[in-house]
Amino acid sequence: MAQEYIKINGVVIRQPDEGLGYDFETTYTEDTTRTQDGVLHATSMFTVEALSYTASHVSEMDMKRILQFIAKGQPFTLHYYSPYYGAWRDDKFYVGRGNLSIKRLNTASETFDSLSFQMTGVNPI
Repeated sequence: MAQEYIKINGVVIRQPDEGLGYDFETTYTEDTTRTQDGVLHATSMFTVEALSYTASHVSEMDMKRILQFIAKGQPFTLHYYSPYYGAWRDDKFYVGRGNLSIKRLNTASETFDSLSFQMTGVNPI
């Protein structure tokens, strides 16, 4: 089997330093509460996957390519490994916020110390 790579909109991007971090988040109805004895009374609505990306020493070209895919908060297609599904898959994600650190090596070429962002699934699992 061929090696799989993380892709955005079908384009292989700079792979993260340590793979993608994996989280999931469940949204509950407004009437979710805890009683005084700590018992949860909740109705879950849906759960989404969230993936965190971190890369260091990112070239100007790689930074530009990734930011042009994610920086406007619009959904994009991510090719990634999902522990929930136990497979590589394509699904829609968006990025609401990211951060980067700029390091200038010389006047002709810039590099970035780091880039990190969290991608949140558009569709529930």
